[in-house]
Amino acid sequence: MKLTVSGANLKDDTATLQSCGIRAGSIVVLSGEKANKEEVEQQTASGNPEEYGLLVRIGRIVDPIKVTMESDIAQFNAVVQEKMAIGPPLAEADKRFLHDRGIYLSEKLMQALITLDGVECSPEFQTARQARRENVRLLQRLLEQVDAARAEAKKLLREE
Repeated sequence: MKLTVSGANLKDDTATLQSCGIRAGSIVVLSGEKANKEEVEQQTASGNPEEYGLLVRIGRIVDPIKVTMESDIAQFNAVVQEKMAIGPPLAEADKRFLHDRGIYLSEKLMQALITLDGVECSPEFQTARQARRENVRLLQRLLEQVDAARAEAKKLLREE
């Protein structure tokens, strides 16, 4: 579900209406998808639409990362290994790429982890809790891979 006020999407799920600037006469639009009852029952242990909503929210956070991040990390690793095989001195463009790409990958994963941390699953929503737990582990594993590649890149940059 999305709450839109004066054309702007409200992003803080915990904010009060008053803190978002909603006053008497404000136009508020609530948009979202109605959950399919059969799909809710298939996807969740509880059969609760709220749990299904959490699963959808978790998926929206992690699915874009899953699509590209592993190949992006593999590509970054390959570039680091290639530059290590060649050895110093590195061209300025190569230095900038290694530095910037490592930071970009780390930040993208940290951003997803922080967003996922904001998803609170009630104890009775076992399916959502398990999905959140598995995706946190996946993101942490990917972040460790990026950190390892960045450490190798830093060694290479220091040798110059």
